[in-house]
Amino acid sequence: MRARSSLADLTRLIESRPISRGRLRRVLNAPPSAATTREWWGALPAPERERLLQQVPLLVGNLDGIPWSVRVRANRESLGRAIRALESGASIERALGSASAFAGGEIKSILADASRGELRDRERLVHQLKELHGGRGFVDRGGKPRFVLAFDPERDSIVEYVGTAISETEDPLASPFAEGVSSVGIFVPGNEARLLDFEGKAHTMSELLKLAPAGEAGLVVWQGGRFPRGPLALSAAMADGLARKLGAFVNAIPRDGRVALTAFGFSFGGGVTGRAMSLGMRVDRVVHVSSAGLGHGVTSLDDLPASARVPHYALLAPVDPSVGPILGINVHLPFLGRAGHFGHGADPAHVRGVVRLETGVLGAAQEKRASGAPLAFGDLLTGHTSILEQWGTTAKRNLAAVLVGGGAEVELAPDVGVLGRLAQRFLLPYAPFLRVREPELRRIG
Repeated sequence: MRARSSLADLTRLIESRPISRGRLRRVLNAPPSAATTREWWGALPAPERERLLQQVPLLVGNLDGIPWSVRVRANRESLGRAIRALESGASIERALGSASAFAGGEIKSILADASRGELRDRERLVHQLKELHGGRGFVDRGGKPRFVLAFDPERDSIVEYVGTAISETEDPLASPFAEGVSSVGIFVPGNEARLLDFEGKAHTMSELLKLAPAGEAGLVVWQGGRFPRGPLALSAAMADGLARKLGAFVNAIPRDGRVALTAFGFSFGGGVTGRAMSLGMRVDRVVHVSSAGLGHGVTSLDDLPASARVPHYALLAPVDPSVGPILGINVHLPFLGRAGHFGHGADPAHVRGVVRLETGVLGAAQEKRASGAPLAFGDLLTGHTSILEQWGTTAKRNLAAVLVGGGAEVELAPDVGVLGRLAQRFLLPYAPFLRVREPELRRIG
């Protein structure tokens, strides 16, 4: 791991005239701690802060420790520059005031691919960036812009707060959440996540806010780095790198005790979330959603530090072809170093202390189930991404209940036993839920 940038690095960067693009990229690739950033930002006079926001919004918009309201302004500026560059055919990296850290000066991201002439992707990306820049979003924000908390296309990094509002405070130690918000989720997507897919992740998870009491919940959709593709999804090293960034982001959020944070890790993102917990990420609840595991090297909740042994929940739908066959893998090939670590730890759905929640039926079959009518296999929520993409399901209601907390009720999944585990491993359509039963409910503490 590269050493974090220091206060001196930040000072040298902003004192250079013009601001060095190479130094900027080095700081962004190895950002300072949130405490260092708060000290640095707090010591800057107001005119200097405004200069940096205009000249290097990429820096201001991506450092943990800078108030969210300021980061949103900075990232709107960066988004605007990226849109103008894409539309004019100009250099994206120069428009954003950054320099590539990769060999040959090529930015390995879909944004760069689009800027080099992938017309269909470029048009689609321009549309999506415009939506992030000031579009309507997924919940009513009272006419305010989208709350983009990070945007760095060279690192494939984009983070958004989906909610009705954030605090307007510029105090780096004050809570960024608006009055009335009591529950906030941190959602980490799975492998194959990229800039072009981000909008879909935010949309599917926004249903949780529509199911929660109005104005009481918010959601951070965190895609804070380069996610793997294909077989690289088994890489524990990639999960570890993302986990460190995730933990740094979450632990930098000022907490005043009135807002509960819940981490939602989906697929590969479950392994990232679990690894972040083992490294000391502080949240109040954890939900593994079709998760690849509890984190590399974690075989039980006892392997987590004491501060991370918070309530854990898991949802795993029948016949999950993506994670079903790989659950529980923990492989170390010592001759490859960190690159030889594969797998994401124990299966969260079958670990003592983790509460498994029912994924249940599709929205169209809810009345059928409530009446006690026989269910067909097609009535069930099955598969992998369907747990996010389908609206009106038992799974989404359970996710929303965990987010809200405070006595909300969740439906527990039945113990599938050895037969169910084998069926999950070999992708057999075993579904004990086909036996209609009275739901077993539990209140969130």
